[in-house]
Amino acid sequence: MSEAPPRKLLRAVTPIAAAVFAVSATTGVLLFFHLGERLIKELHEWIGLAFVAAAILHITRNARALASYARRPTLWIAAALVLATAAAFIVPALTAPQKEGGGSRALASVVLRAPLDEVAPLLDTTPAALVERLGAAGLTVTSTSASLADLAAASGRSPREVLDIAFAGQEPAPPPAGR
Repeated sequence: MSEAPPRKLLRAVTPIAAAVFAVSATTGVLLFFHLGERLIKELHEWIGLAFVAAAILHITRNARALASYARRPTLWIAAALVLATAAAFIVPALTAPQKEGGGSRALASVVLRAPLDEVAPLLDTTPAALVERLGAAGLTVTSTSASLADLAAASGRSPREVLDIAFAGQEPAPPPAGR
């Protein structure tokens, strides 16, 4: 007689949890060293969610054994160490004053308000080439003293969309040396 599907799932949960942990740990180490961030970050996040689900099923499957461990101080010491470590990262993040959008949003805000004459060198291009790029996307540029925010307001497009058009074709900057 075959086992019911939920029972089969519970039997497979430990190897699944181990496999998901291995992938999560590997991608976490790669992210720590800034290797392949663009490709790995999303995988790491999704695998992390799968790991949480597998851990919950694993705890469900092994509830009796976990309950017997709960009677020993070893589990409580380990739990206290994990919680203290987590608190060392979480509490400062929650109590730090919130910056409006952080550094990248502040930078985007400055770039949006700057005249095209000043934005072009940041994009390693000329003002004329930037005007041509914006014009090709359907934006009407009357002067290089206009800002990307002005163009967004005049065209009815979002500032983010106009910023994306201005940055189109730009290669991401390499990470700083030593990272």
